[in-house]
Amino acid sequence: MKRGLWILGAALAAGIAGYALMRLQSTDHAMAAPRSASLLPELEWLRHEFDLTEAQFAETSALHLAYRPTCEALCSRVMTSHERIRQLVEAGPPITPELELALKDHAALHVECQTAMINHLYETAECLSPEQARRYLDTMLPHVIEMEMEPAGH
Repeated sequence: MKRGLWILGAALAAGIAGYALMRLQSTDHAMAAPRSASLLPELEWLRHEFDLTEAQFAETSALHLAYRPTCEALCSRVMTSHERIRQLVEAGPPITPELELALKDHAALHVECQTAMINHLYETAECLSPEQARRYLDTMLPHVIEMEMEPAGH
């Protein structure tokens, strides 16, 4: 019986010690996180892929945040345009003047989106060294040129 209590006590002590160590380790990690973690996780790839300095990351983050409302507004308009075209197509053939106009408006919206995004990419590239900027534009411009009119995450 004494041996069983001793084993139970040792297991309990080991569990408490393990819990304390894990808690200490997670507290240390949490305290270090604010210095290295970003409030913009979608830009962490940019920081790491292009080895950005803190100043470059701050500048590109500010540009990203400034562009976000434009992007969201354009995405909203794209979704509305898609829905309008879907409704007109489902109404049946033939292509009506209203559907043709909706398709033309959608094409113009595509140009507006690509223009805004390309401008944003060039503004972002200005924050980078010439080598980083070239790599960044070589990476990003093909995506915008081939951009489909489907908003991300929708």
